[in-house]
Amino acid sequence: KFWPLEKANLKATMVVADPNAHSQRNSKLAWFWSINIQGDSTSNDWMNKCMLVGFLRTLALCNQWAEELLLVGREMTWMVDFFIHKSQQWVH
Repeated sequence: KFWPLEKANLKATMVVADPNAHSQRNSKLAWFWSINIQGDSTSNDWMNKCMLVGFLRTLALCNQWAEELLLVGREMTWMVDFFIHKSQQWVH
C-alpha cells in the first residue's frame, strides 16, 4: 500500500513559506502528501494550504504548456509565411 520512504522524500519544501522561491516550478510533493487519510485535511488548515499550493502549481504548469503548444504552432505558421513572403521578394 505504501512506497518506501526515501531521504529525498523528507526534504522540506519552502513553497508555503516562500511561494516565490527560486526553482520551485518543477518540484513535486512527496508521495505521502497524496495519501487519503480520513479527516486529515478537514482538521488541518496547513495541510489544506499545502495541498492547494500543490494543485495550483500543477494547474499553472499545465496551463503554461497548453499556451506554449498553441504559441509554437502559430510561430511555425508565421515562419512559413515569412519565408514565402521573402521568397516572393527575391524572385522579383
